[in-house]
Amino acid sequence: MKKTIFVFATMCVLGAVSAKAQTTKTPKYRRSSLAMVLIDANNFEKKNVVLQSWNNYPFPDKYDKHDIPFKTLQLTPTTLGVQGIVDLTTGKSDIQSDIEKAIKDNKIGSQLVARWFNRSADGKFDVKLIQQRGFYNATVLEANVAKQQTRGTSALADAGEELINNTFITFTRFMFFKNEPVAALIRDIAKKEAAKLLAGKPQMAITAAHKPIDVAYEAAKDGQTLFSKTWLYKLVWNDSIAAEFYNVWNNPAAFDKLDFRLELVGAQTNSSTVMLSLEGADAAIHKVEVRNIDKVFAELQQTYDVFKPKVPILTTDPLTAQIGMKEGLSGGEKFQVLEMTQDPQTGRTKYVVVGKTKVDKKLVWDNRYNAGEAPEVEVKDKEGKPITATNFKKVKKAQPGMLLKQIK
Repeated sequence: MKKTIFVFATMCVLGAVSAKAQTTKTPKYRRSSLAMVLIDANNFEKKNVVLQSWNNYPFPDKYDKHDIPFKTLQLTPTTLGVQGIVDLTTGKSDIQSDIEKAIKDNKIGSQLVARWFNRSADGKFDVKLIQQRGFYNATVLEANVAKQQTRGTSALADAGEELINNTFITFTRFMFFKNEPVAALIRDIAKKEAAKLLAGKPQMAITAAHKPIDVAYEAAKDGQTLFSKTWLYKLVWNDSIAAEFYNVWNNPAAFDKLDFRLELVGAQTNSSTVMLSLEGADAAIHKVEVRNIDKVFAELQQTYDVFKPKVPILTTDPLTAQIGMKEGLSGGEKFQVLEMTQDPQTGRTKYVVVGKTKVDKKLVWDNRYNAGEAPEVEVKDKEGKPITATNFKKVKKAQPGMLLKQIK
């Protein structure tokens, strides 16, 4: 019989969580790890406000913060004209090559690995962070490393597969601009293209073709737009890479010669409109930027399975978890109920599906706000109390401490 370890996760990590209790405290569980990098490339209006908002952005709580020295990709500042903004927002202008170069030149993969093993100034490693995030016995891990049991040690292999292999880094670029000049340029380009296609046709036909173009211009010209593009990368980690790393555990110079690869998972663009004047828009820009970034993460999570977070079940009657509108939920989304078990042959952690559930359409938690702020949509339970977690359809085998993962 498979030895379940969700009881350990529930009692030793989550604490005593009543099946009927409602709590706002996020339990501890094995999260994916994330580093976030800002791309500072172009000059634009309100840039100082946009950058300040980025620095104050609340880190996504579904991931462990994986800080590394490289936090900003600083490119040569340029001021984009209207055509440059159009190229940027339509995808014709892309700086992915700059990102790839920065990853290589700054050995960002090595920085992510070094952070996992808490590399000190003199190049030494330890397993304190892995023990902390994975709830492992630090003494056992240290003994395994000391004995160089890198290939046959289940705890180290498990930590690599469960933790290190789920390490991500994002690169985000912003642009803030007035809509009218951009909308006008797009309008003019569209009219020129229409004129080419209708060359030799009666003026009436050209005028008719221009009408929807002018309507689109009128709809797009007001306000300002905050545009962002985020690239998501994942650290490549497997047994052979782990073995290579452990072989240089006591050799900092040899570690520095290793190259740890990152693979591109995908990219996501987003734009939000600010209708206030530029002079009074600081607070609005901050709010829109937070929503903008939240939406980017929500869309990346829903698009790429590897980036989907797991969230622990808080209660079972009703079935609740602290995930909500911030992560793109609106009701009806499907989730697997996962029980964390241990493979008796390999000793590694794995997840077994014990049921499926859906988000209750009437009880979706609005968590799209900062600490100290009230939610825009206040949803109340049947007792008239504001909810602090999303409700799901009941699952017979669900228990507090099991995990939920969204599926398509």
